[in-house]
Amino acid sequence: MAVAVGALLVPLSTWFFAVDRTVTEPYLDEVFHVRQAQHYCQGHFDVWDPKITTPPGLYLLSYAFSRLESFQEYIGLGHLRLVPLDCSITGLRALNAVGLILLLLVVRLSYLQRASPETSAHHSLFDHSALNVALFPPLFFFSALYYTDVWSALSVLASYCFLTTAYRDKYGHWTRGTGLLALGLVSLMFRQTNIFWVTAFPAGLVLVKELDRGHEAIRNSMHRRTQGFGDSLYSIAKTSWKMAVIYDPPVRDAQINDYLLTIISIAACLLGIATQPKRLASLFLALAPFLLLAALFLAFILYNGSVVLGDKANHTATLHLPQMLYLWPFTAFFSWPLLLPYLLLTPVVLLTWLPLFSALECAQRFKRAPSLLPRLLLALLLLTLTSAIIHYNTLVHPFTLADNRHYIFYVFRLLLRPWYLRYAASPLYLLSAWACLQTLGTEPTDTQLFAPHPSDLERRLPVPNAQHSARLSFTLVLLATSTLQLVTAPLVEPRYFILPWVFWRLHVPLRIPVWRAGKKRDRGARWSWERWWAEYDHRLWIETAWLVAINAGTGYVFLFWGFAWPQEPGKVQRFMW
Repeated sequence: MAVAVGALLVPLSTWFFAVDRTVTEPYLDEVFHVRQAQHYCQGHFDVWDPKITTPPGLYLLSYAFSRLESFQEYIGLGHLRLVPLDCSITGLRALNAVGLILLLLVVRLSYLQRASPETSAHHSLFDHSALNVALFPPLFFFSALYYTDVWSALSVLASYCFLTTAYRDKYGHWTRGTGLLALGLVSLMFRQTNIFWVTAFPAGLVLVKELDRGHEAIRNSMHRRTQGFGDSLYSIAKTSWKMAVIYDPPVRDAQINDYLLTIISIAACLLGIATQPKRLASLFLALAPFLLLAALFLAFILYNGSVVLGDKANHTATLHLPQMLYLWPFTAFFSWPLLLPYLLLTPVVLLTWLPLFSALECAQRFKRAPSLLPRLLLALLLLTLTSAIIHYNTLVHPFTLADNRHYIFYVFRLLLRPWYLRYAASPLYLLSAWACLQTLGTEPTDTQLFAPHPSDLERRLPVPNAQHSARLSFTLVLLATSTLQLVTAPLVEPRYFILPWVFWRLHVPLRIPVWRAGKKRDRGARWSWERWWAEYDHRLWIETAWLVAINAGTGYVFLFWGFAWPQEPGKVQRFMW
């Protein structure tokens, strides 16, 4: 843990002090946030800027943060001001730097909670992966500015960690429900769209857990497509309804039609439980904190007249399906080191669609049954659907093309001119989506030797253990939650994709080294740097280098490539996410 925190402190402190020295005045949205926070620090809680759209969680936290200075002086430590704790712009920005460090610790905790017994001691790999999450450019960039993104993401991850802890350690219904409700409300104080991650996402996981009560032998029969259990859609639905077992294969073994079969299986289990009052009451009790939180949020919307607090005219919820298309190239751009095996294999797989090269399918290293990519006809249908979504539902918010300080301005200017480029991007959307979902199933076959037993948490909640493939139920819950958050937003901003990326990245399986796996034959083996290096997940090193390079590049551009608008001469404008 200390190594990960120290590794983050080097770029974080460099970035923070560079911004603090160069950008001495509030920049862009900081103008509203800093002014509002300073009102709160002065005790003016009745003052509110109508241009601010998010709740006052960050400002209340800043107020509490600033009170620590008085506490330091009270206990006689006022001279130890390593970080300014007042409500100056430096002090307010420092709060986000602290938040990023806490986020790293929470991500690391999440890995440890989900790890199998054989791998829970492998802290170095979890530390490294948590460091990479903290280095995610849209998060890292705003750790030196006074925006809500860092603490918003941190609050959601804290709620998720409490959920996994509560189920792993078997908290009582009252303790678990109260904690989830309280943390959900705290998260909503930072950003309203967190509602989906503190209600829909955990509720989906709990729903699957409550519905799937059948015997493991029946589940295995369904996965093997045994006659009468899983050999047809009807048999899967019948088995799920009668025996309360969800058809839930790992992503690594699934085809596209398996996603539909899992949805049908969940629906059949839900219909089956409707005829059992005791199980129905148990399900309602398990979902109660999320239902109550959703009801409170709905009451807020009805009272407020909108999801946002201010500037309601420019932030109206709108159906925007292409957001789910933009998510996948966004993820692939930042995480290509994790997707690399699939991206490199794509040309080979495409050739297998041609009869002349069909023999190449047998040589695929990461072979799935019966193939890696969907068949040609299905791929064409998906391309048609993608093109239809682009044609009928592409929305360009006035803010997107009105502000050339954001990178998204240049992305959209490229996509919209000439007109056909937006359709030419369809294969990129599908390829990156396929690679991202398949990466959730990345699992070299020999890892089965290292962690054959599920963790205590996996037996009680359907979440991946950070080593083995995610299951389809988890993937569907993740996709559904990401969809709910994104398709209701008319404005396209990289910051909106932070939580979908973080939750995807958090559950990508890692390749646990053999020497720490806990097998009897390896416990007596002598540890060495050579063996550690040979068996480490080297994708993480490439990912670290890539994320650091992006942060260095965007940071340099922000600090030193300023420009001026003709209508605002002498005022420096800066490029940012």
